[in-house]
Amino acid sequence: MPRVMFQVVHHPHPEHVDDLLDAMRRIYVAAPGVPGLEAIGAFRDDEGGRVFAVSLWSSPEAMEAGMQQLFAWVGELPFDVWERQPYEALVLPEVAVAPAAAG
Repeated sequence: MPRVMFQVVHHPHPEHVDDLLDAMRRIYVAAPGVPGLEAIGAFRDDEGGRVFAVSLWSSPEAMEAGMQQLFAWVGELPFDVWERQPYEALVLPEVAVAPAAAG
């Protein structure tokens, strides 16, 4: 079963960037205990004012179950207030992997 990457592009109002990043930090606190979550991070585009949230999951099923667990830590987030336009979310299946190391 292929791994999946979940990516969200946020477009926060400048006055709500810190609110968004604080919510992400709360999610990261919960992340180590979530089955199937291999990596999680956020990246900031200072020129465009965007924040990219990325997570890597062992399978689509792990992502579906794990996202519910992560968001239970933060509750309902007011994205409609924080963002100047709706966020964009993508779920991307892994299509290429590094070859196994010769042993």
